[in-house]
Amino acid sequence: MDAAEPTLPAGVAQALAAAGMHGLPRRDDTATWEQALSALRYTPVTYSSASIDYQLAYQRGHGGDWSDISQILYHDGRPCGVWPLSLSVNEGAASITSHGLPVLPPMFVKGLPDASRKHLVKSCLRFVRELCCLRNIVTFESGESFADQWESGLSEWHEQSMNGGAGVACQHELFVDLSMRIEAIKARFRKSYKSLVVSGKRLWHTVVMAESNRPLWDEFRNLHFKVAGRVTRSSLSWDLQHQAIVDGHALLVHLRADDGRLVGGGFFSLTRDEGAYSVAAYDRSLFDKPLGHVVQFRAIEEMKRRGLRWYKLGRRPYPTDVPAPSEKEVSIGVFKQGFATHLFPMYVLRHNPMGAESA
Repeated sequence: MDAAEPTLPAGVAQALAAAGMHGLPRRDDTATWEQALSALRYTPVTYSSASIDYQLAYQRGHGGDWSDISQILYHDGRPCGVWPLSLSVNEGAASITSHGLPVLPPMFVKGLPDASRKHLVKSCLRFVRELCCLRNIVTFESGESFADQWESGLSEWHEQSMNGGAGVACQHELFVDLSMRIEAIKARFRKSYKSLVVSGKRLWHTVVMAESNRPLWDEFRNLHFKVAGRVTRSSLSWDLQHQAIVDGHALLVHLRADDGRLVGGGFFSLTRDEGAYSVAAYDRSLFDKPLGHVVQFRAIEEMKRRGLRWYKLGRRPYPTDVPAPSEKEVSIGVFKQGFATHLFPMYVLRHNPMGAESA
């Protein structure tokens, strides 16, 4: 257990008991969490301990009291699922999220019977409603992304939430199908990107950092600070990302000029099945040169080499989304779409735990 979190936050144990949930906090047994993750059909980055620990550090660095209440779910005395979850308090108001993201649905091990899955989801939704009532949380959102499991339709969480009165909105996320041949993936790039990748590979020395290298990591961090013009997050969050690389849960693709200068780089989180674009920094004086194009292509190559199934580029905002994205957010989405092979829906469910929801 994290020494900074000796007990569960107020209301959590009471809500677990009221919901009849049989679980174990992730922070009490990260080894069992990893064991359950390994038994999932597909493991998204957002469910990994490396991602959870980073997001907690990131959120805590921006204020508020954040507690990890992620649960290892049990059935017949054995771990059968994982549920990333957090409770935060900011200026006296409590919120329930998945470490800053909309609440992620629980995911279950392969072969779990449908009846057991239905019962567990019902208990999870009851737990959230109980906790919201105890902590005076009027509303919360949950989000369901593509995770290579939609052949059988949307999840039990989605169906029970809708039956219980949740509303739904659709957003969009970009992915690269890494099972395709690299030539086929590159053929799907935006036409202008193909030549930019070729010219960029001639301009820069492209290297993948996949092991401990503190001097290089500090170089990348300093470049990020220079580009941003300010400190954007805590030292702990940077340390956790470096450790993720050391542990094989991430990589850094970086570019150097002929004179040895670091001119850009991108950090990517990894699980057994999925890669996810996290953060990048590029020398602003070179924005007329192909930088991000080369980093993205090299990352795709490396993810394919490691046998990952999908690369999640991230959200593709549209001007009509609610709330409306900024012009910068739309521009970043357009850039990322130039590498994607697939555009998938992300469903955002809006729950009213003190209202009509009763599933």
